[in-house]
Amino acid sequence: MQAFTMKRLALTLGLICLSASATGDEAPAAYKTAWGPHGVHVIENHVLPAEPGQRNLRARIAYPDAEGPFPLVVYSHGFNCYRESYAGLTDHWASHGYAVVLPEHPDCPTSEGRLSPEDARNLLYIRISDVGRVLDALFAPGQDIPGLTGRIDYGRKAIAGHSFGGMIAQVIWGQPLKDLHSTESVSYSLGFDAAIVMSGVGEMPQMADGSFDRVPGPVLVTGGTLDLGNIGGPTIYPWEWRMSAFGLTPPGDKYSVVLEEGDHYLGGLICRDDRGGPDNRGGAHDADGLEILAGVTTAFLDAWLNNDSGAKRFFEEFEASAGITAGRARFAQK
Repeated sequence: MQAFTMKRLALTLGLICLSASATGDEAPAAYKTAWGPHGVHVIENHVLPAEPGQRNLRARIAYPDAEGPFPLVVYSHGFNCYRESYAGLTDHWASHGYAVVLPEHPDCPTSEGRLSPEDARNLLYIRISDVGRVLDALFAPGQDIPGLTGRIDYGRKAIAGHSFGGMIAQVIWGQPLKDLHSTESVSYSLGFDAAIVMSGVGEMPQMADGSFDRVPGPVLVTGGTLDLGNIGGPTIYPWEWRMSAFGLTPPGDKYSVVLEEGDHYLGGLICRDDRGGPDNRGGAHDADGLEILAGVTTAFLDAWLNNDSGAKRFFEEFEASAGITAGRARFAQK
């Protein structure tokens, strides 16, 4: 994998929004690839309220050491992945002013109960329900989250996810599924304001006909050229399949980042630290790739949840910014 210096990375994510006049202003700075101005508090296993018959649902919550109120990001982890293994992204967002909640889906290795055969068959819908339960719990009157109560701005929220969690983000963002008992399509949209889909999915049997036509913007889709698709059968899909939430959807506030030689796990820096190496569709730890994604995703959240003018300008000239990566990343917009 080609190595890139911090100087190149800073230029990669440089903000055109910083004026560069004929008087010789300084070159653009990197867009928040570094840790933010806030310390980060983490609640590893906050137990969400449950209705009778519901399983216990725990959530990892990262939030800034600041007054708030904070925009909300709900992040759905990949299949059989650890929530804390996404801290390189989620805690980075928290350091820049976001409250990030990661529900513990039943396939998480730390889940309190074993995944039953019935739950495995219904896992897609359980995961969708988990995200709804996060919102219900955070909105519930009297719900107390130590240190965070009253400091979340529920009017600004994004859904994000990786791999299977990327599919959850696609569905909750507005991609309809087939009804289980008819030919109708069903929307599971939960009213988020933006979506980040990392290594998502293409056409799946559960998806309604023409479902990609109904994926709205703003959405940021990320992947890598070594990030092949496999949904459990013999078919291996090319990396473009994982970018379908960009490639197959209509134009309008859609953005994509493709890492050259980027794999599904960034060499074990997300999902699970034992997913590096060629036997696990991974390679060496991809610190540059993670840093690129940290900067671009933070810019996306700033643009669409904070209406930040600098972040907005970054995306107005999105494709041009990729030229300074010396070929490491491709940016596209439509």
